[in-house]
Amino acid sequence: MQTIGKYVYAVPFLLFGLNHFVAGSQMAGMVPVPGGVIWIYVTGAAMIAASVSIFINKKTKLAMILLAILLGIYIALLHLPGAIKGDMSSTINTLKDLGLLGGALVIAGISRDNA
Repeated sequence: MQTIGKYVYAVPFLLFGLNHFVAGSQMAGMVPVPGGVIWIYVTGAAMIAASVSIFINKKTKLAMILLAILLGIYIALLHLPGAIKGDMSSTINTLKDLGLLGGALVIAGISRDNA
């Protein structure tokens, strides 16, 4: 069950990461720090790398810890400010990313890879 669960968890991040490259210029306006589209590509690559790590079972623990940090940054910089102002979409995204962050930490906790 854990293996299937890890693969199911990895698929959306693979697709999210690919979407960052396909729609990067459209997403650039959401980035609250200088660099715009570059950060979209960097975070897209990070999500793809995390997914690949799960699929090949290499450095999965490290990848999931880094993914959890990335999701925490998304929460703090992108979603939480709007959620605090009462924006329902931001609140939903805050909770979604919080759940995904928790999932990443669970996978980090069960990962036994040393490679």
